[in-house]
Amino acid sequence: MPSSSREAAATPVATAAPREALPPGPPPPVGGPTVGALRRRVVRLAAPICAALVVGALAQLVIAALLGHMGDDALYVRSLFIPVTFLVLAVQEGLDVSTQVGFARLHGSQGRAAGDDTGDGTGDGGTAVVPTSATTALLGRFVAAGAAVLGGVALVVVLAAPALAGVLSVPAPLVAEFVAFARWTVLASVLSVPTAVAAAALRGWARTGASATVALLVAGLQVLVVWLVGLVAGFGALAVPVAITGSTLVGAAVAWALLVRARLLPRPGHVPGLRRLLALRHHPAPQRLAAVWRRALRALPSGSWTTPTPPPPPPPPSSTTPAPVAAPSAPAGAASSDPHSGPPAAEPTTAGVPPEGAVVERVDVRGLLLGVGLPVGLSYLLLTVTNLVMVWVLGPSGTDVVAGYGGAATVQTLVIVPAIGLAAAVSIVMNQQWGAGDLGLLPRTLRAGTVVVAGVYVAVGVLVLLTAPFVAGRLSADPDVAAQAALYLRVVGPSYAGVGLVLYLLTLLEQLGYGRVAVTLNVLYHAVSLGVGGVLARAGGGPTALYTTIAVMNVVGLVVMLPVAVRLVRRRAAGQPTEPAEEAAP
Repeated sequence: MPSSSREAAATPVATAAPREALPPGPPPPVGGPTVGALRRRVVRLAAPICAALVVGALAQLVIAALLGHMGDDALYVRSLFIPVTFLVLAVQEGLDVSTQVGFARLHGSQGRAAGDDTGDGTGDGGTAVVPTSATTALLGRFVAAGAAVLGGVALVVVLAAPALAGVLSVPAPLVAEFVAFARWTVLASVLSVPTAVAAAALRGWARTGASATVALLVAGLQVLVVWLVGLVAGFGALAVPVAITGSTLVGAAVAWALLVRARLLPRPGHVPGLRRLLALRHHPAPQRLAAVWRRALRALPSGSWTTPTPPPPPPPPSSTTPAPVAAPSAPAGAASSDPHSGPPAAEPTTAGVPPEGAVVERVDVRGLLLGVGLPVGLSYLLLTVTNLVMVWVLGPSGTDVVAGYGGAATVQTLVIVPAIGLAAAVSIVMNQQWGAGDLGLLPRTLRAGTVVVAGVYVAVGVLVLLTAPFVAGRLSADPDVAAQAALYLRVVGPSYAGVGLVLYLLTLLEQLGYGRVAVTLNVLYHAVSLGVGGVLARAGGGPTALYTTIAVMNVVGLVVMLPVAVRLVRRRAAGQPTEPAEEAAP
């Protein structure tokens, strides 16, 4: 049993405190899903995720291009903000993945409570339901945690923005613009927490299409608002925080509707206390306040846009029908004057009372944030550091080499999208199986996902190798820069099969509770690649030596990572989970 302090902090839904033991899950059913069935499920879940990731990446490129057309200053200010952007994104990614894992395990727990007759460990075949009050509370805890962490980051940036401008050597004429951009952008990012949590919850609940709808809407609105406000209206770089705020508010409204449809939030008419709250508008005090507000508006100068249009006069009462007379409102707490009327019925509510057959389990949100979210955020920051190191190593080779690597890195950002999307899809299925207690299905699901990723990235590697000159020519009009980009794609491109599988396995381990192992392997992988490659490049080998080392390490990393991942997944399937679910008494 969890400790009293941890139990008090837990929300009554999916997983429980880490390092607690439950009996091993039952073996997979004899008629369980085949590898082919699991593979089709993974592809079905991954397609919307990959589409949302690609559109999101392209949206950021379009926004950068729009800022470039607003003048060099706008793009320069945004470029200076990139280090802070990576920090914010690391927090958002950690929160996003933690929420996805928590809701995926909760979704799978339905099948364990009611008996999953589908045999896939996803909980879709059971009749048990999770009470909406439980999922609402879990959403609230993730939103509160994300807002607290990101709010702390925002407070530091707001206070340190002038000092940050000095550290980055911002020219004096642009200091004020940079400080304003940094402060408003990081504050706007705090507003994105509810939308991000909602999209991750939908994804963990296997509603990847709904989650992708929210992501696509937010990305499209950001591009539209930056174009209208920044380029057309001439607002400049400050159009970015405006776009973030507007798109996330609209996305939150759409996400709320999708959460209600997925029964993760209660319908408006079933929110406990909402009817009582809406009934307050008939109370004398709000009516008097509204009357004062209307009189104040009428006192404004004629023609003001705030002056309300006077309502048309009411029709004269009919001579045959007497006008209704409103009964005087009784004071609060007074008894009704009608002797036949009973006391007002209390509003029916099911808050805290789960329906019959409902699943009520506990999720240790803090355990998920520290055990899953923190390693994911650290891995994201590690990718940022490695890009900076790459630029530093290539610096002596000339600006053409650095620019060529930058263009090739843009292509690589799109190349790794299928690995991230497929890893998220496989993680959803495996965490649902975890929640359902079908741990024996984890190795089979790993095999199904690995086959898909391998097939995708073998094709990607061949495609990049064949199209490297053409793609490089589209990245830059400068032939020297294009030649350097083509060099990177030709040397590293064939090893993209290894890159995709390594990234897929590392991401999967992070979302299965092996975050420390994944971060350690990730650090070793990049340290050897950049350490050995950097020494060879600085010793006279140039960029070709560095790129060759990276390609070799991509293959070596796969040879090391695959057996490690298989062993860890088998250990998880045979043993107890690090964050087992504890069913609460009804």
